Formats: sequence, structure tokens, C-alpha cells
Amino acid sequence: MVWALLLLLGVVIAVHWFEHQRSIQEYTFAQTAGPGEIGEVIGEKTPIVVEVGPFPWRPEIASTATWNVTIEDGADVPISEWLGMNPRPEPLNGMQLCGEMGLEHGLADIDNGRRWWWMSGLHDMNVGILNGGGVLGLTWVGAERQWVGCSAGEPLTLWLVHSRYRRYLPDGKAPVNPWSLTVADTPWIGRVQYIEVRVRPGWCIGLPAHWGFAVKAEGDSAEKTSWWWMTRQHSPLSWGLQQLEEDGKR
Repeated sequence: MVWALLLLLGVVIAVHWFEHQRSIQEYTFAQTAGPGEIGEVIGEKTPIVVEVGPFPWRPEIASTATWNVTIEDGADVPISEWLGMNPRPEPLNGMQLCGEMGLEHGLADIDNGRRWWWMSGLHDMNVGILNGGGVLGLTWVGAERQWVGCSAGEPLTLWLVHSRYRRYLPDGKAPVNPWSLTVADTPWIGRVQYIEVRVRPGWCIGLPAHWGFAVKAEGDSAEKTSWWWMTRQHSPLSWGLQQLEEDGKR
């Protein structure tokens, strides 16, 4: 009986591993009629484009909110003060801010659309602001889905690449700006086929496992800002693999 259970467990893990590793190499997209329809396409292993509407993470709400932002020296400053800083430091308590503004409630349809063997809830929620031309460097998706959204300000441009081209790209601990790569520092960059996607405020894109992405704010000055949010959906396998990867980078 024990051996039968172990064999069944092994089969389940093997199937889960195959499903997690499987990916589609063509640059195709799926679009839903709304967040409530995500469950119909989330298993297709292609990016999903969804209109989610307005979120609390936008200037007219944040400027009068009572939220505090934790900055590099560990100090907590009111968000109204943080918004006026130049340069504006990255918030270290993005998950806490998401909780205070109830972001998970606005994304409940995304969570409800998960596949049945995925973990419930949304993970690693975060928010931030990019000045015009600012970049969040190249990152590889280790979760089952990585969601990137724009909630206010200027649209975001996403640089997307399939994992088949990962061997041609820098893959160190520090994320790189793919828009600045040249043949001098990345000799095989000419072999990389990538696409760029524009995400307007009120929209988001869900990227499948193993894709690479970078984010850039439109505009060319600090007066132009893009308000972004991110979150992940995990299965037990993808969550465990991500923990191992993060431990290896420390």
C-alpha cells in the first residue's frame, strides 16, 4: 500500500513537472473579455492581456492616503512625503502597501482563475513608480504566472522574450536593461527574437513560466511617471523552485 502511494505521488510530481516545464515558443497572446474569464485561457501557456480597471495605486488616492513607505535606511515616511522625494527611493514594504490598499480584492478574479493544483492567493505583490525612461531590468518568470499591470500615469512598455533565447542573454544576479544591450557586451544579441508590448493604465498582462521580461516607463523626464503593480501565481512546485533559486543567489 505504501509503495502504491509513493508511486502515485511520483506520477503526480512528474506530471506537474512536465506541465511546469512546458512552454509555447511562438509569440502569441490571449485576451479575455474581462478578469472573470481568465480561467478559460490561463492554461494555454501564452501571455494573457486583461483589462482590470482602476486601482487605488494612483496619484489622486495615494497623495491623501495615510500609508507609510519604508525606505532604504529603514525609516517610515508618509506616502505624501515619499511622492515628493527626488530621487524617489524604492519602497521596501510593497507587500504591506498592497495589503493596506486592498489590492488583492481588486485582483480576486485573477486568483479565482487559477488552475486547481495551484496554490490559492496571490504571492509577492508589489507596487512602485517609474519615472519616464526608468527601467525594471530583465527578470525570468519562475512562477506559474507573473502579472504586471499599469494603474496610472504613462503606459508601460514590456520587453518580452522566450526562454529559448536565454542562453544568448546576460544571466547574472543583477537584472540588466535589455534596451541598452549591444553586440559589444552581448555578442549573440542579434539572435534574440523579442517583442515589445504596451500596457496602458487599467490593463495588465499575465506572463507564463520561463518567459523573460523587462519594464520601461514611457516618457523621458521625472515629470512623467508610470504607476505599476506586480504579483505572482504559484503552484507548490514553482514556489519550491523559486525558493531554491533565491537561496542560490544569496
